[in-house]
Amino acid sequence: MIEKFINIFEGLERAYGQFKKNDKKLSVKVEGKPWVEHKPISKQLWENHLNGVGNRLGIFPLKDDGTCKWGAIDIDVNNYDYESLLQKIRKLKLPLIMFRSKSGRAHVYMFMKQFTSAEEVQLVMKKFAGKLGLANILDRVYPMQTSLADKKDGSWLNMPYFNHEEGSTYAYTDDFEDASIDQFFEMYDQYAQTDLIDYLQEEVPEAIKKIKKPKEKTLEDFFLPCTKNCLKINDGKIPNENRNDYLLHMYTWSMRAIEKGVNKIEAYSKMDAKTLLKHFNQEYMARPLEEKEIDNTVLKSTDREYKYLCKRTQIKKHCDASACVRHLCGISPEQAADLVEAEQAVGDITEYTSKPPIFYESVDVKNRTGDGFVRIKVEMQGSDLIDKQKWVNILANAGNFPHPAVLKMKPIDFQAFQYARLEKRVYEEADEEASDLYEFKIMVYNFVRKATVSFDKSVLLDNGCYVDQKTHDLHFKLGRLVEYFRSQKDNTSIKKICFNLRHIMKAKKNNGKVYNPASKKEVSCPTWQFVSDPNEYHVLGDNSKPTNQITHEEN
Repeated sequence: MIEKFINIFEGLERAYGQFKKNDKKLSVKVEGKPWVEHKPISKQLWENHLNGVGNRLGIFPLKDDGTCKWGAIDIDVNNYDYESLLQKIRKLKLPLIMFRSKSGRAHVYMFMKQFTSAEEVQLVMKKFAGKLGLANILDRVYPMQTSLADKKDGSWLNMPYFNHEEGSTYAYTDDFEDASIDQFFEMYDQYAQTDLIDYLQEEVPEAIKKIKKPKEKTLEDFFLPCTKNCLKINDGKIPNENRNDYLLHMYTWSMRAIEKGVNKIEAYSKMDAKTLLKHFNQEYMARPLEEKEIDNTVLKSTDREYKYLCKRTQIKKHCDASACVRHLCGISPEQAADLVEAEQAVGDITEYTSKPPIFYESVDVKNRTGDGFVRIKVEMQGSDLIDKQKWVNILANAGNFPHPAVLKMKPIDFQAFQYARLEKRVYEEADEEASDLYEFKIMVYNFVRKATVSFDKSVLLDNGCYVDQKTHDLHFKLGRLVEYFRSQKDNTSIKKICFNLRHIMKAKKNNGKVYNPASKKEVSCPTWQFVSDPNEYHVLGDNSKPTNQITHEEN
């Protein structure tokens, strides 16, 4: 067993990764310490990994000669339908095996029977991501590099089947069941590839780039790669999500298709771009728009420079830019470059789970020396992340200016671009102290510590604080607490103070009465009460003898 497993996941031999899990769960992800050991990989390390002894083993797929035996798509998205993804993989007959990752998400592998060009493996894995609608949510594609220089290591991935009999990083069977390691071996024998010729045939080799393309014969031949990918996994129909965006995207396509000769096909010979778009709407949209609606919405929105809407969420996730730039009706090399540059210029988003949450985003900004770009981490609020102008202003006010490819984006494209990153954001659990609720607690506790309280309930009539000796309940008037908040320059609204008292301090509101010695009558005296610590307050005088109890009418 061990020999076959080593052969399947073989990679760089002079270094390996290690991952030690934290004993305490700090976030939704499996937290721990990763590091690299620059040592040859021993058989014992593999055995320890499979038996769950010590640390997880990570392997660098790329060898020094630029080859690898496996590629992987890392999908790190919460609440994603991974079972449906597996069904798509099998529906498209892709040679992929899906594994559960240590974080509970997924790694989708392709295996080669022998070492193969890393450039080819990476290209095919990116194509598969586009076909599966993963292009905008994948975390990364392995191998991440296609060559190594100066004895660098590249990027490593945690191996599956840690503690293979009881662990959680297993392959999925085609029925989305946990696969034993022997079942995985059977799937490997079924799906492992000898070469990638069949999946590379759409690529145009350097030697024949100048050869004229054969004449297109069907309408589908004119469809963009994103359209083809979307249709394949949705039973030949474009879903309803962002329908108008897709029709705008396809209007640009329809004009280019007319220019490139789609009207030379007999069935479309009398169509102009608008008619072709309406035909696409009727034939390929899951829920077609009425022609009147197309005229009044889509076509009225096209009084502009015609460009593909590649950055819109529902289009971007099916993108295959490398194929599109060579397609008859595809994007320009400049537009393809902008897409790639924008993707590379903005990194991951981390959500610090304070209340309210704080977000940190990695962004490439112009180096202040004027030479290239540097990556910084920027703190933002949630609304700042999806508003292009706010986002740019926050950077600019700090003297930072983002990559031109990001600045070129239209606000709506930028919003979709950021939403794609938010879907795969990393969570960092905040400490209790990092919340507005904790600040409120501290304010109330400080109020109690600084207040002089009495065991005589009548002090409430003079806006004092009363403590019930038996229950240790602290009674006070709301006005007294509000005065303290204002003295501390805290302008929390009275409504918010009442809400927090009830829901954070678990306080009760009482519309009770107190005996007034002066008038010798009980008078109305609304108070708030919660259980207090006797060590936290100072008692006024020696009045510890029992007094008449306050009359409570809980509200």
